Amino acid sequence: MARNRRNVRRINSIKDVITTKSFLIIVSILLLVIFASIGLNEYRRYQDKEVMAKEREELNKQTQAMFASLNDKIAQTNQNISESDSIIKMSAVGDILCSEAMIEDAYNSEKNTYDFSHMFGNVSDYIDDADIIMGTMETGIVSSKYNDKRAPIEFAKAVKDSGVNLVTVAHNHSLDNGVDGLQETKENLQEIGFDVVGEKIENSNAVIIKEVKDTKIAFLTYTCFMDNKEQRTNEELNCVNMYSQEQAKSDIEYAKEEGAKYICVIIHWGDAISSNVNDEQKQIAQFLVDNGVDMILGAHPSVMQDMEVVQNEEGKNVFIAYSIGTYISTLSAEETRTELVLNIQLAKSGKSGEIYLNKVDYTELNMVDNGENAENRFVLKAGN
Repeated sequence: MARNRRNVRRINSIKDVITTKSFLIIVSILLLVIFASIGLNEYRRYQDKEVMAKEREELNKQTQAMFASLNDKIAQTNQNISESDSIIKMSAVGDILCSEAMIEDAYNSEKNTYDFSHMFGNVSDYIDDADIIMGTMETGIVSSKYNDKRAPIEFAKAVKDSGVNLVTVAHNHSLDNGVDGLQETKENLQEIGFDVVGEKIENSNAVIIKEVKDTKIAFLTYTCFMDNKEQRTNEELNCVNMYSQEQAKSDIEYAKEEGAKYICVIIHWGDAISSNVNDEQKQIAQFLVDNGVDMILGAHPSVMQDMEVVQNEEGKNVFIAYSIGTYISTLSAEETRTELVLNIQLAKSGKSGEIYLNKVDYTELNMVDNGENAENRFVLKAGN
């Protein structure tokens, strides 16, 4: 019996050793798998960063080449500026979006206030010397219930402080907060000093004419589509400047009758997150050029699309930017993180008074996400 008990203890001891070894082997294998997975993920992240860096470098080269080509064409067809000519500077940015993550970043829980100023970094250094700085306010500016479609007035103030002073509210989200939300947005923007165009509540703001250096410049804005359009009433849709050839032609004629010497169209069109210009954009652009528009600035795709200089029937240069991209956003697609400030220089002939396109260049901005725990999470920075 004693021998049997010793045998049982020996067998149990061997089992314990085997069980411990098995456990250690399993744990070791699991650790190896975990570390291998971490290493593989880090390597993939490194590869992704390398790919994105190369893609961004290639995009920068393409952008530089495009602007060099644009200015070569302008120079070939323009007269040289004389001392009597005056220069008008305009800047344009793309869609201005405010996400819930940006609202959280701006919120001060101790004071129950919002401050978005850090997000715009030193952008004003690149655009504050322009006479007019325009963009698309694609976020409702309202007093409560903030989300991806509704931002506090402090956001608009930060946009204004960055230099933007003229905004369109004609876009596919114009009616996300109803007509009342559109009206409130317009009033809040005007209250802090923006020129607002693109809505037609009470038949207002279909066209804005600004006088810059004794020159009247007209701004016309349209959207080619509206979210949930089939659910909107005609009364609601009539509060937004929806694009049609009839509307555009009427607005162009009105601008000319009011003495505008230069006509700029800001238009919401194209395919989202696509760098390709579609056929509808080209057809609309041709119609606008044929009817006397001098500049077309596109928004909505959220990425940069081609830009070109074409000549109208009178031989005058017309600049078309099919999409400038976004000005500020937290859209997830990597290509949306690169923003542009488009700088446009017009010249007014001291002899004839004619206004003509003289130069186009840009400043590249990048939206940087410093991480959820950062004090200032989102910041626009100039350069690569």
